[in-house]
Amino acid sequence: MRVVPASLSGRIVALTLLALVVSQLVSFFIFMHERDRFLERVVLSNMGESVASAMRTLDFVPPVHRADVVKALSTRDLRYRLADSPGRLFEQHSPEARGMARDLARGMEVDVARLRVAIGPGLAHGPNRQAGDALRLAVRLDEGQWLRARQRLFDPTRRWAQSSLTTLLVSALLMVMIVVVTSRRMTRPLRELARAAERFGRGEDVDPLPERGPEEIRRSITAFNRMRERLTRFMAERTRMVAAIAHDLRTPITALRLRLEFLPDDDNTRSMARTLEDMAGMSEAALTFMREETAAEATRNVDLSALVDALCEDYRASGAAVVFEPEGRVALVCRPVAIRRALRNIIDNALAYGERATLTLSDGAESVVLEIADTGPGIDDADMQRVFDPFVRLEASRSRETGGTGLGLSIARSVVQGHGGEIGLVNAEGGGLIVRIRLPRDRTR
Repeated sequence: MRVVPASLSGRIVALTLLALVVSQLVSFFIFMHERDRFLERVVLSNMGESVASAMRTLDFVPPVHRADVVKALSTRDLRYRLADSPGRLFEQHSPEARGMARDLARGMEVDVARLRVAIGPGLAHGPNRQAGDALRLAVRLDEGQWLRARQRLFDPTRRWAQSSLTTLLVSALLMVMIVVVTSRRMTRPLRELARAAERFGRGEDVDPLPERGPEEIRRSITAFNRMRERLTRFMAERTRMVAAIAHDLRTPITALRLRLEFLPDDDNTRSMARTLEDMAGMSEAALTFMREETAAEATRNVDLSALVDALCEDYRASGAAVVFEPEGRVALVCRPVAIRRALRNIIDNALAYGERATLTLSDGAESVVLEIADTGPGIDDADMQRVFDPFVRLEASRSRETGGTGLGLSIARSVVQGHGGEIGLVNAEGGGLIVRIRLPRDRTR
């Protein structure tokens, strides 16, 4: 289970909520502490004034009627009672209770020795709590009797907890709404940058991105735009240079062909003619390769299974042994013309060296895997990577009828890597060679 969100917006929201909860908890505990102190002062002041007023009233009441007066003075929250002793509840005086007794004695203008205080759960802190009422007070009257007062204090903890929880939920909801909208606007340039980088890495033409957002994001977009411009210029210059070289080779090749026409027809001249034919073919192949590299093809969502099946059907119509059994629709965002060209080169190699090509297509959540297997002799492990280099042919005769120009796998690798995929070779256990192509799905759309 992932605790930290993966997206930047999610992390901003989570961090904001965490900060909100922490601040609310700190504020709640500070408020509860200050509230207890405030209630303590209010209760002590009101209770002291009420008890002092009751004592003054009793001074004018005959002893036989004092019990009825005390009963009449009692309220639901503050009850009075006359007794001969303060009671067992006041036998142990805590430091906090003694402090309250001094404060009450000053407010009531009586001697502190005549006063006893017992603290209940309403005003007590820590281990000094007594079971029962919030606060009990006993004061000795002039006649020797004790006036007991019991102050009942409602417990607001539950009400404050519910109020704090409601405040927290409302604040969190408003904060999430604001942060989600703000973070999505802030991270939108980042998402656009990720999509553009993915498309540019696949070989697509990408327009310069608008430089907007926070300063760090603007700098990243500026760096990407500069990198895109430099790479595009470099690739264009490289393509023009190779195309110019291949084009300029036509003139000396043509001149050498004309000179061969005036030489005697023997093995040497025929060998030279074949070499010139290979050079001309390589030059034309290079020009074709460069034209295809510079051709801009937009990506679109295609059924890769139908594309492969249609290509195999063309081979079967010409009598070639190409086998493919489609198992269902496989949707993939790609450049279909380039994919078809790469598959043609691989299938041509499979038919040239193995006389039979078997294609399998498997669909996955993250990528699509296409395998082309032949029945040929395979190749050595040391040549697995070298065969992808331009103009590399493992066939020793160097004949175009048997080995081509050596650009087929180079073009296929360029196409696959232009889609952000991978291509590799592996020798089959029963003989033959397997070309495995892995094309990732485009998650930026």
